[in-house]
Amino acid sequence: MLINKHIDIPYQNLPEESQFGVLPLSAFKGEFSNLPHRHDYFQIIWFIKAKGRHMVDFEWYDVEDNMIFFLRPGQVHQVDCESSGYSIYFTEQFYFTNRQDKETLFDFTTLFDTWKGYNPITITSSNSNSLIGLIDLMIREKENLDYHCFAILKHYLSAFLLLTEKEKMHRDANYMPSSAYDARVVQLRRLLEQHFRAEHQVIFYANSFSLTPKRLNEITKDCTGRTVTELLHDRITLEAKRQLSFSRKSIKEICYELGFEDPAYFSRFFKNNTALSPQEFRDMMFK
Repeated sequence: MLINKHIDIPYQNLPEESQFGVLPLSAFKGEFSNLPHRHDYFQIIWFIKAKGRHMVDFEWYDVEDNMIFFLRPGQVHQVDCESSGYSIYFTEQFYFTNRQDKETLFDFTTLFDTWKGYNPITITSSNSNSLIGLIDLMIREKENLDYHCFAILKHYLSAFLLLTEKEKMHRDANYMPSSAYDARVVQLRRLLEQHFRAEHQVIFYANSFSLTPKRLNEITKDCTGRTVTELLHDRITLEAKRQLSFSRKSIKEICYELGFEDPAYFSRFFKNNTALSPQEFRDMMFK
């Protein structure tokens, strides 16, 4: 892997300060673009023409023309290819400005969920033309900083996301569209992201919905195929892998940062979920 073990996982700054933007991929060339890095916003990377590979959370993908990657805030990725295309970036606050938006706009978050495995989407040429049209509309509308601009941009973005979800449904028979998700599972994802470091018990998350742990587990099992405990352990393990691979923190520091009081227990937890000890995993990443 192309890892620099002398720096912590950096956050790449936006090319421009905004809650929404669409730019050619060349605009993201910078200090960290060829190193493992992360962002604090949602990002859609569309490789229209590309040759090489792209790493997302320890998995390398051979990049093809018309391939789209969806990245959540905090996901570690690294681009190792020659490419042209576009990147759309936005914050959750931009998309869901108020409660009414949460009820009326397409819930994009399911496209970015990794609970059933992460995979990019390859777009057909017919849909590619439609998406290019939406990109052009977004670029033109962003220049109109008037009262209606953000609302129009949100709906163009919704159309882009819906078209890519439609493509994903056609290619993946096991993909569950957003309409099949229970809204509580979407909210649980947000809660896990906010609290996974400090709250390791299902009762905490069940209480947030005024449900029993058993009932919340039933809901998540129906929608994701996994229990709350499994989802929580997946998220803790992923963050441990990120820190072990891309930071200078000691194993003990990572243990405490992830809410464990006993480094020995953290090591057992990590090995149960990866079949490797934290030190073995770190050594493997730096071979």
